[in-house]
Amino acid sequence: MVTQAISTQLQDPLNRLYRNRLAHFVAEFLQNTAFSPNIVTIIHTFIGVMGAYLIFHEQYIFAVLCLELRAVLDSADGILARLKNQNTATGRALDAIGDGIAFNALMIAGTMRLIKDFKAYPHPLIVICVLFFAFIAVHSGVVYHLMRRKLVSIANKEVDRVELEWREQYEQTKVAKAPWLARFGFWIDSMTIRFVSEEWYVKVLRRRDLQNWKEKAIHEAEIMHELACKTRKREFQRAVCATSFVSDDNVFSLMSFCFIVFGLFHESIFPFVHPVLISFSVGLVYSIVTLILGLRFYHSFLHGVYRE
Repeated sequence: MVTQAISTQLQDPLNRLYRNRLAHFVAEFLQNTAFSPNIVTIIHTFIGVMGAYLIFHEQYIFAVLCLELRAVLDSADGILARLKNQNTATGRALDAIGDGIAFNALMIAGTMRLIKDFKAYPHPLIVICVLFFAFIAVHSGVVYHLMRRKLVSIANKEVDRVELEWREQYEQTKVAKAPWLARFGFWIDSMTIRFVSEEWYVKVLRRRDLQNWKEKAIHEAEIMHELACKTRKREFQRAVCATSFVSDDNVFSLMSFCFIVFGLFHESIFPFVHPVLISFSVGLVYSIVTLILGLRFYHSFLHGVYRE
């Protein structure tokens, strides 16, 4: 029950409200069909690109519908993978690439819209600003998913899920003809772990080739769970709360809200506000603030535990 509560707290509000329910319904419907999780990933990637196309053509309401459908299917592919027992490193890497394609399509469409509507401003300046936002938002999403898996593992008193997936990818990369998706996923996870906490990365690296690595990992998990429930309970709860706000789904939700409000009432109420400009600006500010706060509270808990 504790783990379930932590998992729920780590989700963004719209996921808790309706997205996850719809995702479970879709996954259960597709469970006994020929649809694989990877096919669902490809479908939601295409829908995300379609949403970006609609944004360029200023069809903001239909674009938001596409982005919301993409978000539901993005959750459904993971649930379907668990139901069909097809949760693989390749699938996770494909999902990350699909999310990247959809998000980059949105960035490209928004950039083209801004360049078209703000002809007086230098085009390179607009491109650089959008690229900076894209980098921050994508990085926030990657960090969020990693921190979320770590916190759930601590709450469940189990071996670090991040380390398990990291080791699975490491074993695949040792093969001579390892899939490039596996190599890419391993590199992304390694760099992200190191970015979040150098001390955490060193501990994972030291256990990489040990025969009894699982015993040491379980012992560490028990200690961290004990501290999270007792002496460092407040720091743990703060880390969970702050991490939930780092979610890239929050950025999409906030941008969708801006697209609806400023797109729907652009001519009548907000004639001097550009929907794409305000959405990107709000998303950038939100991403920076939540990433800084999320890492601060996460470090406060994790480094405190390692010191003890």
